[in-house]
Formats: sequence, C-alpha cells, structure tokens
Amino acid sequence: MNFVETEHTELKQRFTDAISKEIVAFLNTDGGTVYIGVNDDGSVCGVENLDDSLKKIADIIENQILPEPRALIELGTKFIEQKHIIEIKVQKGKGLYYIKKYGRSAQGCFLRVGSTSRAMTEAQINQVHNKYLDSQVKITEIESGIKNPTFQYLKLLLTEKGYTINEKTFAENFHLLTHDGKYNKMAELMADKNEVSIKVVRFKGREKADGIAVRNEYGEKCLVVAMKQAFEYCSDVINETHTSFTKGVRNDIPLFDNVAFREVWFNACLHNNWADGTPPAIYIYTDRLEIISTGGLPHNLSIEDFYRGVSKPVNEELAKIFIRLDLMEQTGFGIPLVTKRYGKSVFEFLDFFMRVTIPFAFEIVNEEKNEPLNEPLNEPLNDSVKLVLEVISKSSNLPKKQIASKIGKSRATVTRALATLVKLGKIQRVGSDKNGHWEILQ
Repeated sequence: MNFVETEHTELKQRFTDAISKEIVAFLNTDGGTVYIGVNDDGSVCGVENLDDSLKKIADIIENQILPEPRALIELGTKFIEQKHIIEIKVQKGKGLYYIKKYGRSAQGCFLRVGSTSRAMTEAQINQVHNKYLDSQVKITEIESGIKNPTFQYLKLLLTEKGYTINEKTFAENFHLLTHDGKYNKMAELMADKNEVSIKVVRFKGREKADGIAVRNEYGEKCLVVAMKQAFEYCSDVINETHTSFTKGVRNDIPLFDNVAFREVWFNACLHNNWADGTPPAIYIYTDRLEIISTGGLPHNLSIEDFYRGVSKPVNEELAKIFIRLDLMEQTGFGIPLVTKRYGKSVFEFLDFFMRVTIPFAFEIVNEEKNEPLNEPLNEPLNDSVKLVLEVISKSSNLPKKQIASKIGKSRATVTRALATLVKLGKIQRVGSDKNGHWEILQ
C-alpha cells in the first residue's frame, strides 16, 4: 500500500496532541484520513504504544472537539509490513468544528488546504458558521453518539400529563429516530443519561472578574429534568423577596419576575442551536441575571416579529414535546410579557449567541462577607423613582452612572427605580443598553 500526503490524506510518524488539528480540518473541509505510524515519505514505521495511542485519540474525539463528531469518525488499525498503524477516517461535517479549549477562534478552527491544515481566519469562521446556521440542520436528522439510550424520565413526565406510552412505537412517535432508524440528537437530549451539562454560575459581584461564588451543573440527564432543576434553583434559592412598609402598607418586592424568567429560560432551552453542541447557561451577578443561548435570532424571523411574539421554533419536534409537557404555549405571549416587564433592551442578538439580561430589583447579598450590597431597605424608594423619572424625561439617553450622579444616589438605586418604572408601564427601553434611550409612556 502506497501512502502519499494529499488534500484527503495526512501522514503522521507518531501520535501527538496536534492530531486534533488535523481531524478538525478534515471535518471542516471535505473529509479525509489520518494515518499514524507512517513517515512523510510514505514508508511504514508503525506505532509502538498502540493501545495507549488509541485511547488518547478516542479521548480527543469524544471530549476535545465540538460539535460532537463521533458519528463522523471511524477509528481503526491496519497491520502492514508486520507493523501496526492507526487509521482515522473522517467524514465532512455539517457545521463549524473546533478544538474545545480554544473555541471558535484561529487557534481552534482549521481547514484543509492542499496537504496541510491551516488556521481559519475570522472571516472564514463567520462564513462557515453562518452557512451552517442557514442550512437549517435539524436535530432530528443528526445521528446521536449514544447507542442505546433509555427514556424513563421522559416517559414518566408524559404519563403524568395523561399520555399513554406504546413501548414499540415510542421512539418513532416522538421523532427520536433519523430517517434510517438510528437514534438522533433529540433522542440524546431526552435520554436518561447523556453528556449535556447546563451551567448555573453565581458570581461574587457585578463582573466575572469578581470571582465565582457558586457553580452548579445540571446535566447528564434528560434535558427537561435538567432545565427544570436549573429553573427551580434560580426561582427558589436566588429569587429572594424583600419586604418594606410605606405608610403602613406592606410592599413585597421579589428580586426578579419569576414568570418572565421562566419564559426566557425555557425558550432559551427550546430555541438553542443544539446541533452546535453548546447548551444554554445562566450567569447570576449581584445586580442582574444573564441567560446565554447559541444560535442567535432565527434567520427566518425578523426582530420586529420576534418582539411581537411570532414563534418559529428552531427545533420543531422538541417544541412539540415541550407543549405536551406544558412547558410552553403556542399563544406567543412570552416575549411580549418579558418586554412589557423589562423592555426590549434586555434582549441582545450577537453573531452566534443570544443574551437576555434580567435586572434585579435590588442588589443581592455578598454571602462571603455576609453584607448587603444594596442600600438600606428603608430608603424612600418612591422619591428615588420620581427623581429618576424626572431626569430621564429631560435626558433620555443618560447611562445609569450619570443618572445616579445627578440624583445623588447609587447605581443600584437607579437600577431598582428603572425596574419599578418599567413594571408600572411608565417607561420602556428603546435600542441597546449602550446606544439606546428611555421612552416615557405615561
């Protein structure tokens, strides 16, 4: 057998961690084969530590490349000239693949150019990723990396809602199979055990640089169970209520609107680009909560339609399961509800992500020091609200820091006052946090 390096063949004398670069390059181009134990001139030198090298390559394939590529790679060996060599057959992928620890960057993304693998430019990364999103690859058409999944959690949840389970047709009825009868990506998401991990991270201050206070992971289980556990943690543990009395009237102020948060979080889990392999996450700061999901705004949905509540699920079959489990409705009231409560500016559409920022009504406690970061609760909040409204009625595009300076209060007080005004329907945010402005409604 003659070995020659070409655009579809890569020869390696021995195994090194750099093999991940070659695999990613083939995934992002037209596929190919990597041979380990073959010199550049095509002569066979063999692999000495065969089992150890195979284990390391399997680890790279399973844990170091995203999106998950196992269904596209065949790892095997050949015995030539009384020597063992390793053969890695790689098919062309359906998206932008990258080395996990470097992310979508020139260090993580590669293309095959001739007989070499080269780092992709930012323009090439954007072009390939956008092309992938536009191709509308469905999670029901992507083969799962799990061979024999079980669905006891999902069956239990459906049974509780009154559905009868037919074991023989269950996978087919709930669209858990590809056209050729293999379990798909949605089956992987719904399986009792998988590799999906949803992160809920609580930081000590207003920035990530302030350090992590708590890091929770809900995963390796049915997506519905994991996302409900993440929601319950935020709802039951984080969403505290402060009580104050004004002229003998009791006021209970929750940290954030639980219904609005539920809509945002469940929608993030539904519309996430699961084909990309990156799950949504929740980041909790002392003054706000952020929900990050991949995929951005669906390419067939305008921003205007999005704010009006027009729903075009990225994952249609997953949406049907969510509806059956009463996790979402088809009325399209979720986004309008959130914008009415917090304004349009809470939604930020990035190239590959969507970020939703829910401001807190007051700043939460720094548990490490056991000191409240917000100002005293007996502060005359109503007066602060009036002052803030007066300032933005004259200068609607001032940042919070300047508003705070004008009224002689803290930024946290301004954040609470703005949240109150939005809740009362007196103002709404138009445009982004950086370049937008406040609009007086009443």
